[in-house]
Amino acid sequence: MKTIKRNNEILRVMDNEAEKLVKNEGYKFCPKKEWKVIRDAAKIAAKKRADAQAEVKTDKKKKSKPVA
Repeated sequence: MKTIKRNNEILRVMDNEAEKLVKNEGYKFCPKKEWKVIRDAAKIAAKKRADAQAEVKTDKKKKSKPVA
């Protein structure tokens, strides 16, 4: 697997595909660390959304319980 970049687009592709894209499509090789930063940022954002949705569901459950 190789990490390639063009403008702000970072891809992780197989070696033979990376070679073709670098030669013909204007991509350049870049460190794997750049790809990891983007991947991890997406995971963190998804976790925050999931936590926020869980909190909303919890709030709705608390509001819907009748008080005796």
